[in-house]
Amino acid sequence: MKRPRGNVEKTCITCGKPFKAPRAWDDRMKNCSFNCRQAARKAKREKKHLENMSKNVALAEKTRLTPAESAKIRGQISTFVRDQLTLANEVVVGTREWSPTQARVFSTLLNKVVPDLSASFVQHEVSSRDLIDLSREELEAIAAGIEIIDIEEEQDGN
Repeated sequence: MKRPRGNVEKTCITCGKPFKAPRAWDDRMKNCSFNCRQAARKAKREKKHLENMSKNVALAEKTRLTPAESAKIRGQISTFVRDQLTLANEVVVGTREWSPTQARVFSTLLNKVVPDLSASFVQHEVSSRDLIDLSREELEAIAAGIEIIDIEEEQDGN
């Protein structure tokens, strides 16, 4: 059986550059270089991660999740975000561009994994006393609508 000889002019599916491929490999060669082939494989893995995430989101919308299932999904989101950090860094440095939608999706996923550090923790301390234990000034302050009332607590000598 004779193999076809010569080269065929092709276009790389990753970078779009033209390249020559052996005619015998015409149906198999899709990338111009090893780097482009690795980039294509990485894009395929990212697409698979995205499909898995989409399946999980659809499942979460159909049924209520247990805490264990929620933790599993958060773990998958965490893995996806960790895998995308290198790409996000390239976007920040300027060697790669993302569409506004891609940046928004990454930001949303990142917020699911790492909480907003600018959010402040507020703790409200509530103390209550019987109405008959309040002074006239305190009752007038409540009636006037003052929200914060400083109440000095009496300390027992026991």
